[in-house]
Amino acid sequence: MKQEQCVNIAAVRRLGYRRGMADGFDIHLNEDQARRLKAAAEAAGVEPTAYALKALEGVIGDISLAGVSEYPAAWVAEDAERWAEYERTGVTIPLEDALAAFDAALDEKLRAKAR
Repeated sequence: MKQEQCVNIAAVRRLGYRRGMADGFDIHLNEDQARRLKAAAEAAGVEPTAYALKALEGVIGDISLAGVSEYPAAWVAEDAERWAEYERTGVTIPLEDALAAFDAALDEKLRAKAR
């Protein structure tokens, strides 16, 4: 049986990691994670390292100290855009419409995940 080479970033401090974050660090992926990263990168037409860095850039700043993403950066940006539009126009989206859009997006993600 192969040993997985995963690093729980939240546990690094407990393991005695003392280097500053600006110094950088390695993240080790298990075989399944590496395979999925490679497939996603190939589908996007970029190298796996570039794909991973772009994905991390999307959440840096949104990751709590515990290592759990509270809100993806795209959600925060969308909220800001919607708020600005509301302040400009005073027009709101009815709750039923917002929930219908949410339900449709959730259904699509669940269908894609099941494939």
